[in-house]
Amino acid sequence: MRRGLELAILILAALALGPALASGHALVIDYGVESVYIEAYYGGVRQTPVQYADVEVFYPDGRLYVEGKTDENGKFRFDPKFGKEWLVVVESVGHRNEKMLNLTAAGVGAGEAGRGEIPLYLKIFAGLGYILGIQGFFLWYKGFKQARQSKKKN
Repeated sequence: MRRGLELAILILAALALGPALASGHALVIDYGVESVYIEAYYGGVRQTPVQYADVEVFYPDGRLYVEGKTDENGKFRFDPKFGKEWLVVVESVGHRNEKMLNLTAAGVGAGEAGRGEIPLYLKIFAGLGYILGIQGFFLWYKGFKQARQSKKKN
């Protein structure tokens, strides 16, 4: 019985931590303002640059402004003629993401990447919470079963 419980906990741990490892295929876009540089990378446990991905930058009205490819470090630079909003689309091997850059807003720059994404340490704590919760359920069930068997004996 103890072996089965340990096996179940290991399987559940793998399932709980699996999304944190599988998110290595999430395409993330970051940017900074020098001219304007786009940095594309696959997020997850290790961030891997998206090399030679197709990049398109659009005017706010949807017309294409510039297109090109990221370099070996996953970066792409362009010089906007004026401060506005730009839609940036990055595509690479079946992955696609887009981000609206507002160059007229205050505080534009690096650090906005992953705003909608949950940080890795929170994913790990959530996974551990799931594991402990499921383990608690199994222990409760084991106690319930033992109590039921002891009532039958009495």
